[in-house]
Amino acid sequence: MMTDKERIEFVIKESGLTYVEFSARTGISPATLSHITSGRSKPTLTIMRGILTGFPSINSEWLFLGTGRVYKTAEEMEMMNNESDGDAESGDLFSSNISEAGAPSEKKKSMIGDSSSIDITSVIQHTVEAMRRPERKITEVRIFFDDGTYEAFFKS
Repeated sequence: MMTDKERIEFVIKESGLTYVEFSARTGISPATLSHITSGRSKPTLTIMRGILTGFPSINSEWLFLGTGRVYKTAEEMEMMNNESDGDAESGDLFSSNISEAGAPSEKKKSMIGDSSSIDITSVIQHTVEAMRRPERKITEVRIFFDDGTYEAFFKS
């Protein structure tokens, strides 16, 4: 299993960007990247979040834990984009339905990355499975605070 350092090095290499370009895209200073890749320091949560922000097609489970696929599936990217589009006009979090199937637009396809790194059979299989699942609706939202407490909001 790859270490955090090795996974970050992998993302840098796969991106084809220089350290400076990678730093600009992720908001991580080149010096910090150098410290991580040389083993002088370990990546923090902020570093990992910066990578996920700069590379939304990276699977967070893989980046944080080293398990699962490196890249999100087309279905996961579509879901992520649907969630970010949201139902902003109504202001009601519970009224937006999350679709788990559908083909990504050209803009969304470009975020998925190089098609040679995507297993088309797996994407099709996940899409068919998602289409068979019943539509899901949000029933509860929990907000966790840094003091260890949380608040739960339920659909009334």
